[in-house]
Amino acid sequence: MNLKQQLLTNNDCYKAGAAMVPKGVMVHSTGANNPNLKRYVGPDDGLLGVNQYGNHWNTPKPGGRSVCVHAFIGKLEDGTVATYQTLPWGMRGWHGGSGWNGSVNNTHISFEICEDGLTDKDYFAKAYKEAVEFTAFLCATHSLDPMADGVVIGHYEGHARGIADNHGDPGHWFPLHGKSMDSFRADVKAEMAAADGGSDTREPDRKPHASPTPGRYDTLADMPQWAVSEVSRLIGSGAILGAGEKDADGYPADMDLSYDMLRTLVIIGRDKGKARAG
Repeated sequence: MNLKQQLLTNNDCYKAGAAMVPKGVMVHSTGANNPNLKRYVGPDDGLLGVNQYGNHWNTPKPGGRSVCVHAFIGKLEDGTVATYQTLPWGMRGWHGGSGWNGSVNNTHISFEICEDGLTDKDYFAKAYKEAVEFTAFLCATHSLDPMADGVVIGHYEGHARGIADNHGDPGHWFPLHGKSMDSFRADVKAEMAAADGGSDTREPDRKPHASPTPGRYDTLADMPQWAVSEVSRLIGSGAILGAGEKDADGYPADMDLSYDMLRTLVIIGRDKGKARAG
């Protein structure tokens, strides 16, 4: 995975800053014959190249639309394929619209794969591989099972579920190269299994936040994996706010929770879960 970051801070979606606890990943493709990341991500960071038209998505309303995704996959100026994070993972995107059963924007991290003319096998293979590795990274980071129902879905599958508007991506592209969302989910699961036990799921170009006091935890990245899900839920409900500092994903970066606090929160969460189920 070739993951980089260029947050779209001028986009109205980023400025809105609504929080979202990720429960899944939605796969999009752009629907335009332009595989270059600079078409959507800007300004040039020395790798993207210059978008001479300035029509990237780091504007309030790209093309007059209220749209923004968490990442794009496509070509850098030198032709290599990369992923650019464009929103914090914990920020609500504007990518899937809504349907009779709600909105995927409230639950799923989203990314766009930049389409070309749909016939280049080499580009598809590289972009597909990058998408698999990126989705595996997201699932590992947020403790998601890619094979669970409704977790990793294409835009067209979201529409069928009543949580997205009527788009067909990437269902028109994947089958042209012998792939489908079913095979994509299976490939993500296999990638996670291959990486299990030896990989650091933090972003490669970001230094992990170091808690100032040993045995205390300021960020989700600092915490033991068994505590992340419950603390994420409490952040989403507004029960944990921190003192105001945020990490790059939009989560509190100054929670100052002890190990015993984490254990207590998890135990209480399990007990409440049993009570709700009963």
